[in-house]
Amino acid sequence: MKKSVKVLAAFACLSVFLFNSCSEKKVTLKMWESDGPERQFMEWAAAEYKKSHPNIEIIYEPVGSPDARAKIELDGPAGVGADVFVAPHDHVGALVAGGHVLPVEDTSFINDFVDAAKVAGTYDGKLYGYPLAIETYALFYNKDIIKNPPKTWDEVVEYAKTWNDKSQNKYALVWGVGNAYYSYMFMSAYGTSLFGPNGSDKSQHGINAPATIKGLQYFQDLRKKILDVPSADLSDDFCNSSFEEGKAPMIITGPWKISDFSKTVKNFGITTLPGFGDGKPATSFSGVRIAFVSAYSEHPAEAQDFAKFLMSKACLEKRFEFTAQIPPRKDITITDPLSNGILSQAAYAFPMPTIPQMGTYWSAMGSAYGGIWDGDNVKQDLDAAAAAMEAAN
Repeated sequence: MKKSVKVLAAFACLSVFLFNSCSEKKVTLKMWESDGPERQFMEWAAAEYKKSHPNIEIIYEPVGSPDARAKIELDGPAGVGADVFVAPHDHVGALVAGGHVLPVEDTSFINDFVDAAKVAGTYDGKLYGYPLAIETYALFYNKDIIKNPPKTWDEVVEYAKTWNDKSQNKYALVWGVGNAYYSYMFMSAYGTSLFGPNGSDKSQHGINAPATIKGLQYFQDLRKKILDVPSADLSDDFCNSSFEEGKAPMIITGPWKISDFSKTVKNFGITTLPGFGDGKPATSFSGVRIAFVSAYSEHPAEAQDFAKFLMSKACLEKRFEFTAQIPPRKDITITDPLSNGILSQAAYAFPMPTIPQMGTYWSAMGSAYGGIWDGDNVKQDLDAAAAAMEAAN
């Protein structure tokens, strides 16, 4: 009997030793996230995580969140992709359909998050992502130039009459007109909801609906009234520098620029987007930045644990310090007036649809917005975009 007990005890010790050895094996995880403030946060997070997980090395590679999906589709199967990567929530449908990401195994944490974050990370009834930030775009304005920002686009037009000077590249308001993210506000101006009221019906794309045509006609007319610049020239660099240099007292952008502008613009505020005369701000797209675990990871358990660490309360509070991107946790309170300007617009935002057809929206409507701004026939361009959407179905 005593011999048996000793054998069992020895076996138990060996099991513990093997378990500890396995749990302490050296693991390297690759992390993709955007450059800039996001990089600073991610490097901090990697160092912080290593304090309690000394066997895990986190390698950071700068990959813009909008580019991560296309990159994982190529690099993942080749064995050189990230273990954890950040992408906008509207990519979840395509990522799941392509078999590129793993579902979340322990979903108990999601009750700590706002409803929009729950919806954003879910596809076909399963949770696939770890939410990091909720965002939309809004109207940034230079308080030293314009005290009372316009409430409607008609007011923007009136202000432009007193400010604009094309010879000096002075324009009242700048934004990336050909960007299908920002200019969705004109598609939705008169009641269109992309893919139906819930954003989930591919047959209700609404791209060439009468209300969309009306909204894009208004959009096209704005060029000669407030921003007579070709769409290709309205790059991020042009728009950002115009605002920073005081040539444009207003810009439409998102919370990712708060940190940068805080260093270059002395006194700016953020408020809701100009509306279309019905008393409400324009409808923007809202999005959630999500950390995904790659289906190609050789260390899925460790990758999931690190992703879960990234959206802990302490981490998201720190992420907000670095990036000014709004945490989607219900137990974090934001008092910063700039971030609250973003939150004010979020109340009028439409969550970007997650169905795979969003990929066609970005390409087809990105081309349409640019062409329409530059003088194309509105209906013809929208009909072509609608045909592309229907062909992709």
